[in-house]
Amino acid sequence: MTTRPLDRPGAHLLNHVELIYAPGERALVRSFLEALGLRVLDPQVDPVPPELGPAAGPYLIVYLAEGDDDLIDNVVYASEASPEQWALESALRDRLSEDEQLRALHASHREACAKQPQAMTHVGLAYASTEAVKAAIERLSATPSLRDRITLSEVFEPGDPGSVDDRVTQAFVYTDLVSVGLLLGGQQFELQVRLDGV
Repeated sequence: MTTRPLDRPGAHLLNHVELIYAPGERALVRSFLEALGLRVLDPQVDPVPPELGPAAGPYLIVYLAEGDDDLIDNVVYASEASPEQWALESALRDRLSEDEQLRALHASHREACAKQPQAMTHVGLAYASTEAVKAAIERLSATPSLRDRITLSEVFEPGDPGSVDDRVTQAFVYTDLVSVGLLLGGQQFELQVRLDGV
């Protein structure tokens, strides 16, 4: 049994993040998450540990740390959008295709994510080294099935143009494959290396 490090007064631990994806995109989402360098367990096709239980079947289980097997803490889940969310997403997409002003606002938001990724909402993932971040960016750019579904930033190293902090190396990935909110708004991930006090 995994011990949860919550015995310090005031301590908090990231329990999990729930991502959603569009119907029919489970395998593509797995490819995306694995290209980020994360280990993905799909209970629908992979051998699963007995403690997983039947409730995990709908989810992709994404481990953030190599060797982790904790199913509760420091984990990401990804599941298909509910029928209610998919109905809303579909209606919004239909409206977007019909409304020129809304389409322009959507395009402007996507452009802002590419031009100012540090200023836009994102999920931050810690990497061990700048080389690991660059390797993830290379894997993502080399996966043909992802090319039309992601936008990659450059890698911002301290002192480079666009770098916002000399203590970190950063790169950003924008996608509409998964989201913690509406897929139509997309999701941005920051790939970060802390260079201070390592």
